[in-house]
Amino acid sequence: MNGNSHHQLSRRIGEDLLALTAGVGVGAGLMYFCDPDRGRSRRSQLMGEATGILHRGEDNLEKRGKDLMNRVHGLAVRVAEEIAPEEEPTDEVLTERIRSRMGHLVANPHEVQVHVESGVVTLEGKLAHSERRRLRHEVGAMPGVKRVNAHLGSRPAFNPALLIGIGAGLALLRKTRPAPAKTNAA
Repeated sequence: MNGNSHHQLSRRIGEDLLALTAGVGVGAGLMYFCDPDRGRSRRSQLMGEATGILHRGEDNLEKRGKDLMNRVHGLAVRVAEEIAPEEEPTDEVLTERIRSRMGHLVANPHEVQVHVESGVVTLEGKLAHSERRRLRHEVGAMPGVKRVNAHLGSRPAFNPALLIGIGAGLALLRKTRPAPAKTNAA
């Protein structure tokens, strides 16, 4: 027997073993699912699991599709910004953008007045030190802002009204909590 025919024989034996193993597996599966006592519940369980896998796959596919569309949209916007020069926003638009951004940066955005004239932003009000610095930085980095004039005073980072609220809560807690039991020492 030469090397080529030996290779063909081993390949046929391997294919035959694979077919035999597959046949035994299919037979065992049929016996498992066609069992007269428990086959029906096993088939039902298999269908439930298969349905669940399909639904999860559909949900995952839908999420990935939305994510991909959002990424493509973001890329398209960035490319468009690079190609076409961006128009300067009007003072009114810039004011609204700043007010919107302030809602994410400071605890009390209504305490800050925003004035914009030809891209020069003036901020007036009282903020905590960390909020003032962050607000100046973020507003200065916004498109269309040429300069930031910050006339921001300090307010304490700690709010005295918070102390009053804590005190009132503790007083209520003491009233609703039963008094400790007294023990008689003899």
